[in-house]
Amino acid sequence: MKIFVDTNIFIDILLERKPFCDHSTLLYKLCENGVAEGYIAPITINNIYYICKKAHNLPLIKTFLAKISKDFTIAKMDETVIERVNRLPIADYEDALQYAMALQVGALYLVTRNLKDYKNVSHIRVCTPEALIEQLSS
Repeated sequence: MKIFVDTNIFIDILLERKPFCDHSTLLYKLCENGVAEGYIAPITINNIYYICKKAHNLPLIKTFLAKISKDFTIAKMDETVIERVNRLPIADYEDALQYAMALQVGALYLVTRNLKDYKNVSHIRVCTPEALIEQLSS
């Protein structure tokens, strides 16, 4: 099962944001252990670094980013993705990029806590880590 994971899921883990980090960590472990095939956008690495660098020391962040790059496949952002973004009914450009990359890799799910920006799309199921874990458990 291919899942595309939004940046906010990793930030929840690294910053230990309660109550979100518990389900985000479980989702990460599904990908780490090969239960799910996880994908991320290339911008995810950069965004995690810049958002978290004030809260954590840089060696910890760099170690976490290296681990992510081993446990998740970094999707390609090419001209096909950019062309698709311009046709998507998603107002936030970064969210549209992630959705277009999720389509490109054939993801079944895009996992995020930011559901509201994806309400006008239907090709991929958009859900929270909690919802995906509950679905897989049943």
